[in-house]
Amino acid sequence: MKAINKKHITTILVISILIVIPTIIGVIPNPIDIRRSWKNDLPDSYRKLSDIINATMGYEDRKNTYLQDSNQSDGFHAQSTRVYLNTSVNEASFMSSLSKINNRQDTADFSMGGLLRTMYLDNITKVLDPTFKQQLKDAILDFKYWFTEPGPSDMIMWTENHMILFHSCELLAGQLYPNETFTNSGMNGTQHVEHALPLVNRWMDWRARFGFSEWHSDIYYEEDLMPLLNLVEFAQDNDTASKAAMLVDLFAFDFANNYFKGSYATTNGRTDDGKKVGTSLTEFPSRASFAETAWILLGVGYHDPNAGSSMSAVALVTSDKYTPPHILEAIANATLDYNEHRDRNGINIADGQSHGFGFESEDDMMFWWPMSAVFTGETIEPSLNLTEYYNLGYNTVFNDEMLIDLLKIAADIYGMSLSDLCAFLEEATRGGVLEEANTYTYRTPHYQLSGAQDHQKGMGGYQEFIWQASLDEYAYIFTNSHGGFRMEDYVGGFNPRATLHKNVGIIQYDRLSQSLILELVYLILEFQPFITTYFPIWAFDEVIQQGKWIFGKRLDGYIALYSDEPQIQESLYEFRTAGRKNAYIVELGSIDDYGTFENFTSSLLATRVSVQHLAVGYTIEYVSPTQGLVKVAWNGPMTVGGVPIDLGSYARFDNDFCHQEFNTLRTTIEYLNMKLVLDFENATRTYTEI
Repeated sequence: MKAINKKHITTILVISILIVIPTIIGVIPNPIDIRRSWKNDLPDSYRKLSDIINATMGYEDRKNTYLQDSNQSDGFHAQSTRVYLNTSVNEASFMSSLSKINNRQDTADFSMGGLLRTMYLDNITKVLDPTFKQQLKDAILDFKYWFTEPGPSDMIMWTENHMILFHSCELLAGQLYPNETFTNSGMNGTQHVEHALPLVNRWMDWRARFGFSEWHSDIYYEEDLMPLLNLVEFAQDNDTASKAAMLVDLFAFDFANNYFKGSYATTNGRTDDGKKVGTSLTEFPSRASFAETAWILLGVGYHDPNAGSSMSAVALVTSDKYTPPHILEAIANATLDYNEHRDRNGINIADGQSHGFGFESEDDMMFWWPMSAVFTGETIEPSLNLTEYYNLGYNTVFNDEMLIDLLKIAADIYGMSLSDLCAFLEEATRGGVLEEANTYTYRTPHYQLSGAQDHQKGMGGYQEFIWQASLDEYAYIFTNSHGGFRMEDYVGGFNPRATLHKNVGIIQYDRLSQSLILELVYLILEFQPFITTYFPIWAFDEVIQQGKWIFGKRLDGYIALYSDEPQIQESLYEFRTAGRKNAYIVELGSIDDYGTFENFTSSLLATRVSVQHLAVGYTIEYVSPTQGLVKVAWNGPMTVGGVPIDLGSYARFDNDFCHQEFNTLRTTIEYLNMKLVLDFENATRTYTEI
């Protein structure tokens, strides 16, 4: 966490003068007390979930702190806070979001979720000017809530986070105006509820059974949390509200198991360069979008008193129905010194039919599209048919109309169907699909290693971030093979075979020679044949490069990275190797293991490393000073001391607090005298402390 500077001190003093001190002497009422003065008058149905769990003092304190910070913000989502606290809103803060909604621009659903929260809260506090509120109502009634409705739009609706946003917005809008005619669809509110409710529950049941395709996304979990918290608070169907609360619990459980020293230091299914790359002490990576939410929930994450407009954080602190069970914060504290965590998210396309999903119907595509599975041999033609039937536009579904045209031309040249061509080019067409991810996280007080085990090796990715080794929130490293289809430099490249065990990881990069048409695509997209190591020298206390090793020290944690190919330093944060093939070894250590940093570096330099090149990939043997002989190849098992390491498929959750088999609907989390049972089949959330 950054040190408090003069600006932070000034901000704290100003807030104290304007809010805290006048509250004590009685000049102005505390805004939270204002809320409580009318909260007790709510009907019992509105309070139902709030009676299940009592909040910890820590949670209440963090929630109240964020409420006060948010009340000072002019951000759009923070206007919900002002309505909640019965204070006047800044109408100008709505204008940009309102324009996006009215013009149906991409991410308008983010804004609609916040707008609906504001409207529901205002039905209690009556803060909004009636004329302005009518303007907001008109925008709600004229919105396009799903691609089956008429009217043009540039909105992407089908990714995992967008899907729950649109479905939840339709449900809540329909509830809000049950007898009104929605001007875009021609349906009334009750009809919208009837349409949206099964879609909301379908999405939640999929997440309960299969986890999240956008696994551990430090961007898009933010967009999942806000609509779920909206459902907890406002869904009239009690089962729907309960299941939404249970999914928020599972997010918190993820944060407890993967947060490390203020950072969500884990593999991600979708992220971007800005979340991962810092160039200097003043230009460091942006935090996870839900960092404030994680802080409020569990005390992990990060709090910035100058913030206050995170959509999920605002939804959390303006909720009277959701409270995190004590056990989740207790686990977050219990795992600070040690944690070994495995989980599984998603399924493989090849396993779809065994789970009841085909490749023909619209319902089938609604399962595959959130996995970004539109280009595979199984999905390309039904995806095209659905796109054309609803006139969605190739750019909206496939991101690039030119790529569809190129595939059609290639299919003609090869004399194949489009489906057969995409199957033939699966290194590219499946590479961007968010298939089964078996993620592993190992933590000590001094370091954390996390990655997706053996995930889609050699395939061209999209926004995946495969592995990370961390000493603190800034001193961490990772590698990336330049490529992929989003054209980021540091994420989503050609996937390695990453194999991890405790403090040791073996990461291999290679890819097969492709067909002429695919190599042409790579040429057009300007893929460069190099592999990047992000190693921010500016974030470490000491960095040494010696032979094929780079060593880093931060406080009492140590890190070592071996590269089979020579690494050339490009900047204070980047090293590169030429070509598309390389093998890396990462090992983490600490003062507890080695005493001094010098002992750590000398031990690693003295160890035996054998890297044998294969036609594709390598055979690697490495004698770890802490784990013994580690052996792994491009195919086959990873062994440590002759014992095979479990690389997946994993259970849904597997750690000291929970073991849940994959594709089941009941999560049981236990620690000390506490037990949380999330039963999605019966929509019951049960928490006990003995």
